[in-house]
Amino acid sequence: MTPALRRVWWVLSALLLALVGWFVRSGMVGVDATPLVVVRPVPTVARTDAPVVEATAPVPTESPEATPHGSDEVELCGGLWVKLKDDGNVDDDDLRRVVRLPEARAQLIAALRADASELARAAAVWLGLMGSEADRLATVGAVSGCNGAECEASRQATARFAEGRDMLARMAATTNDPQVYALAFNTCGQAQPNAGACQLLSADQWARLDPDNATPWLFVLAQAGQRRDVAAQNEALFRLSASRRSEQHFFALPALLLTHLPGDEAALPAALILATEAIGVEAAWTVPGYQDLVALCRPTALRDSNRRQTCGAVAELLVERSDTLLDYGIGIALGRQLGWPAERLERLRGERAAYYESLVTKSADAPFPGCAEVQRELATVERRVRLGEVGEMREWVAQSGLQREDFIRAERASQAKEADAAASAAAAAAVSAPR
Repeated sequence: MTPALRRVWWVLSALLLALVGWFVRSGMVGVDATPLVVVRPVPTVARTDAPVVEATAPVPTESPEATPHGSDEVELCGGLWVKLKDDGNVDDDDLRRVVRLPEARAQLIAALRADASELARAAAVWLGLMGSEADRLATVGAVSGCNGAECEASRQATARFAEGRDMLARMAATTNDPQVYALAFNTCGQAQPNAGACQLLSADQWARLDPDNATPWLFVLAQAGQRRDVAAQNEALFRLSASRRSEQHFFALPALLLTHLPGDEAALPAALILATEAIGVEAAWTVPGYQDLVALCRPTALRDSNRRQTCGAVAELLVERSDTLLDYGIGIALGRQLGWPAERLERLRGERAAYYESLVTKSADAPFPGCAEVQRELATVERRVRLGEVGEMREWVAQSGLQREDFIRAERASQAKEADAAASAAAAAAVSAPR
């Protein structure tokens, strides 16, 4: 495949790796020596005023045979043609025009609003917050404090976003659905107490709605740490250890998109782009209180037998019963602090690294996105929705034909390579240091 065509494929298949793209923030890098792969689309912020109209799925206006196409165009699934820029990359504006993205988004919002479920209606509000790159840049401009007539668009975009966010927060304030609450809570993010209707939400209320889920208790833990409330921290840590699962509800929105988007061939590229945008926004959600958790389970604290037992239960939960690979990685980090056997840690890291590599190789070597390829990627999303990231990784491991010794061997080789590189860097620094 030529570099230009591969670029087009990466645009349309960004969803695949976006779901793998988890990250460790604010000093957490280095807790686990194995780096996490980070592939994250730029989040779009945006409009709450997107019109809800009856729109048919995008279809080509002329047949490929009847319309001449230049050397600067490539064909997508459904007989749609998109232009390439001079550098061989896809023209994003032309791509969105060709697939009729605004109409596809409006159609999806209308379908979600017509759904009887509260989560679907909340998702319709949330989807209205996503808009064009121009909207995103305008909002960034407003936040940065620009003034004057040229910034009016920025102020309007910010106001539209706040209005939609507050609508979602008010829905969550009266819900009994933990997925609706999680959606609003994460959309509000780090909003201050006076940030509109977001002040109606709290990690404690999310935990009350979903008490067996570790994720809200991680937020409770972090907030207790900010208040320096040791008793509340200990209670949250205990509730974490007693949780039955760790579920961030990260896949609730992709699942809704899969069930409400049209399935005809011409609509598939727009479906994949919309799903990619959704994942891009979700990837910017607030990360739970991992730093506080790792600090409470540091080796010195583990001298207390009760704390060791509690932290051990949390580590097992995150490794064995979580739905994201970020949770899984934090569980491995805790296991290392707890002194888990080296072979277990090497196997866990080795499986994760091999799984990441399989995804990178699959995307890099994928053929140009015909309908079969796009449908295959959407099927991959459906499987990840059903199994979660960790479940899908375990399924891949079981089907890989590799044995536990293979993963351990590969991980040891990787660690040795990193150690050699670190030693070489240290030696070079010592030579160049002033005497």
